[in-house]
Amino acid sequence: MRRRIKHDLQPKGGGIFTIDKIDGDSKMHPRGSLRRNNFSFWGLVIPFVVVIIISARSYSHSIAPAASDPKESYTKTGILTVTSEYKRPIIIATIRGYLNEDGCTTPRQDNDGTNAIATVTLLSENEPDDDSTLYQFGTAKRRLGMKTNWETNFHLNIRPPSTFEQGDLCFVVYWRVEYVDYESSISDFPSSSSSFRGSPTFHRAWDWTDFNTSTDGANADWLVRRSHELKWVSSAHYEGDILNDGTRSCPSTLRERDYNIVFIGDSQPFYMCQHLKWELESSRNVRCVQIKQTLGNETTFQAYANELKNATENVVVFNPSGLWEAAYGSIDKFRANFQRLLDHIPSGRKHHQSFFFAPTTAVHPIVYGNLTNDDRKWSMTQVRIREINTIAKQLVLDETKRRVGDTITLRVLPTPIDALSLNSEDDPKIPGDMRHFGNATNEMLLEAILCDLD
Repeated sequence: MRRRIKHDLQPKGGGIFTIDKIDGDSKMHPRGSLRRNNFSFWGLVIPFVVVIIISARSYSHSIAPAASDPKESYTKTGILTVTSEYKRPIIIATIRGYLNEDGCTTPRQDNDGTNAIATVTLLSENEPDDDSTLYQFGTAKRRLGMKTNWETNFHLNIRPPSTFEQGDLCFVVYWRVEYVDYESSISDFPSSSSSFRGSPTFHRAWDWTDFNTSTDGANADWLVRRSHELKWVSSAHYEGDILNDGTRSCPSTLRERDYNIVFIGDSQPFYMCQHLKWELESSRNVRCVQIKQTLGNETTFQAYANELKNATENVVVFNPSGLWEAAYGSIDKFRANFQRLLDHIPSGRKHHQSFFFAPTTAVHPIVYGNLTNDDRKWSMTQVRIREINTIAKQLVLDETKRRVGDTITLRVLPTPIDALSLNSEDDPKIPGDMRHFGNATNEMLLEAILCDLD
């Protein structure tokens, strides 16, 4: 059970930030080569704010939250402050790590991440819990001339990548306002407006002390590689220090296996499966099934139900139209339909089978230049993707508990392909494609999945 967390992160001595109260407690609001804040304060704090005004919108970022008294100190590291016209924006942040060649004295800007060897991308959460990595915890009004803006605080609560030692890397964080707020970005199709903003982007140096290295720091799904490598690998599949004696835990993932596997889903799972067949130069032991439309379409529902009932493969990986549900579905109807679909998975067969729900991969509206004019894509947000995955994962976990002792196992795929694919906004299948990935990302995801399945 994920437990919601409560913090009081206001400046000592009062300060200017407001935290909403619920029942007496502080309530926090919103939690490839690959395109991928916060500071520790002790003693005196001098705020430093850079303000950028773009067209009709005003934004700023600061190394630390502003304080009404410069002597006030702060109780947390990893603080990021964003000033915009939105009271509770959803932001996206990417931390990249680079080889430490000059003592990390100068913040490095690398817009496409070409030279990075570690990267992680996170979307802020609306209602955080113990496992939250990026979430809002306070907001205050700000006046910029005649305009009223909001200064919003976020806590980036993650551990550093385990594949590197302290001092190996210099880190830079990049961030931007991604969506106006949670309410508009979670709304069902048809949405009355586009909640996506995707600008502007800021960056600054990220010190080792910005990480939460204690046991209460959240684990982030880092991608890593050696400096001479092009391919990214999940840090979970490296053992030891990657710069010295580190080794891959599954060095040969794209190979023929002694079990057969089927991927059932909409377009992105199908393309990923096709990539596996292309890499293996063989269709033996691999089957790919593509089904379109939402589960609310009865023809689509029956197509998924029949595939799950009749699949004979040892391993069944399924994602029931996650991208379609995000773009055109209803969150509440998805919950009911997904539970109904799970009932069609058999409880026993003569041979053992493993069924894995594969989370829906990330969407990247920033690559779609015509989004403002395409109202049919306004509901396809990463916030909705995350909500759909959260619902499906919980329903699978509940169903798994009821199926103890069955010869057919049902689990959530252990590979966090939703989090890993969030790093891949610069690897679309074709230019402008916000929901499908190119070969580099498909291969990275496949290697991670097969490594976990093996």
